[in-house]
Amino acid sequence: MEQEEYYKVIITNEGILVFMIKSHPSEPVKPFLLYDGGPHATLYRTADQTIALDYLDERLPEILDASDKVLIIELDDEIEDVLRSYEAPVKHIKRNSFVEEL
Repeated sequence: MEQEEYYKVIITNEGILVFMIKSHPSEPVKPFLLYDGGPHATLYRTADQTIALDYLDERLPEILDASDKVLIIELDDEIEDVLRSYEAPVKHIKRNSFVEEL
């Protein structure tokens, strides 16, 4: 699993969370976000690529708990251009074992 060290999150006027992460070479395939109510989330970008979104801002858990989807925006290395954007459903789980040791 990769750790996304530098990411930003914004909240739209509609209350949708937008995660801005660095770009990856391949296209996402059936992406989704695993969330257990804690300070971390896991983005399943492809069957072979999972990304830990560590230490969520303290305002986000309440919003994420009520969300059924998030928007992912992948930015180029200079964080200037959007290379791709996509929705990812949120799968709520009781325990996210992928991020327990973070």
